[in-house]
Amino acid sequence: MKSNNDEFQFIDDQAKQLKYEIEKALEKAESIDEYKKIIRVALGQWLKNLKAGDIKLNSISDLKVLIEADLMLKEIEK
Repeated sequence: MKSNNDEFQFIDDQAKQLKYEIEKALEKAESIDEYKKIIRVALGQWLKNLKAGDIKLNSISDLKVLIEADLMLKEIEK
């Protein structure tokens, strides 16, 4: 039979593990938000340069880069 101290220690250990997991999840969420901001800014600048004529869509690979960046942003937002 477990003593009360053993039960309290088990509960304390579980609480510490849960706190750790929550902290890691929050860090990951913050990182994802930062990545989304970076992608949005980079894609916005790329589109601005495209509209200004600084970038030309001369090949399918140029369009592919744009589409992949957009898909990456959408995937991160899920």
